[in-house]
Amino acid sequence: MRRPTNHPFNEMRRLMRRMHEAMQLQRRRPMAPSVAWRPPMDLQASDDAYVVRLDLPGVRREDVEAVAEDGVLHVRGETGMPGEMAEARRLRGERSLGRFARSVRLPSDAAMSEISATLADGVLTVRVGRRQAGGRVRIEIGQ
Repeated sequence: MRRPTNHPFNEMRRLMRRMHEAMQLQRRRPMAPSVAWRPPMDLQASDDAYVVRLDLPGVRREDVEAVAEDGVLHVRGETGMPGEMAEARRLRGERSLGRFARSVRLPSDAAMSEISATLADGVLTVRVGRRQAGGRVRIEIGQ
């Protein structure tokens, strides 16, 4: 007796065979490197400064560039695998690798001349001073 071709078990076997073939092809294909990622960032304000913090785990100081121009803070850089791991084949990749860039417009009272940055424990901290607004000034009106 001949089995019908549209039998549910035949269909399931066909799908399982296709899935198995697809998995075999995927294992042979090299993993593509990450091309860009966006590190998480916080912007906080205190009475005398703005503080920008970016999470940059595994990024070295010499691989980061921070530039402030026209009221915008730009942070760029690149991260890769540690030296001994660079040649190894990556079987699973959940860590962000490759180039990154973030920009943030700072408030208008940011003092771009009072800026400093530190990189410690995988966190880049950029501190930008705030210009103090003058108090109330009475203006004399002349004749």
